[in-house]
Amino acid sequence: MTHVMELRRADGTTFTAADAEAVLTALHVGVSFALGRWAAPMLPVGEDSTGKVVWEDWHPGHCDPARKTSPGWWHEQQHTALADLLGRVITAFADPDRLPGLRLQLMLGIAAMNDRGFVEQRVMMGAAGLEHLMWQTLVLEGGMSERQYRDQDAHEKPRRLLTDAQIPTEIDAALLPVTASFAAEEQHRQGKVLDGPDVVTQIRNRLVHPRGAQERMYRLEGLVAEVWRLTRHYLALLILHSLGYQGSYRDLRKTGGWAGDVGDVPWSRPGAG
Repeated sequence: MTHVMELRRADGTTFTAADAEAVLTALHVGVSFALGRWAAPMLPVGEDSTGKVVWEDWHPGHCDPARKTSPGWWHEQQHTALADLLGRVITAFADPDRLPGLRLQLMLGIAAMNDRGFVEQRVMMGAAGLEHLMWQTLVLEGGMSERQYRDQDAHEKPRRLLTDAQIPTEIDAALLPVTASFAAEEQHRQGKVLDGPDVVTQIRNRLVHPRGAQERMYRLEGLVAEVWRLTRHYLALLILHSLGYQGSYRDLRKTGGWAGDVGDVPWSRPGAG
């Protein structure tokens, strides 16, 4: 146990256990998404106006082992950033129309960010999260027909979302040197310049639909790991953008540096918009 918290309404009125459970669920998924590992509120109790305990829940919430430095995009000392995120997640979870899709996206984001397990599975989890987000944004909210969605090139859809969110799509060779080398090789072979969405899509397709193209993917040592880092970077930022988040962000493409090395999300920087 690391913290103790109290839930109460802003106007001081009473609320039910069902109301509290919805908030606890949002806290469970929201904090886990920030950390990149599962962390849950534990041992909640409800008191009446006299301070008497009238409700309690002893079930063990789903948690991963605690770690000093978590693999997520949030730095634990940035309290205002977490407050910004959780305020938006709690509000969104209160909307029954938005809850199912957002919860699944956040859960896929947690699985993609976590640095445990096979790297291939993390790439696929991140790709599934991107696919879900693209379908929701472009088809359910954007007015694109299912046929238009299917007919569009696979790399165009994430590029469109990233561009709309002002998230850079070029490959940073300083952060992803193996990915940059792969893109340069493929540019010569394919006859076009590859950006981040191109590489993420191609590596995902080679993992899911192996047709003799995997040799080049594994010949460059570290390529799949770098593509995982780029995929989780894209997914985390796109989910945050969909929530309207405006706080700090730790770049998930990086594996070195200080834990507290954070910056503003791209769409909130001066000149963005």
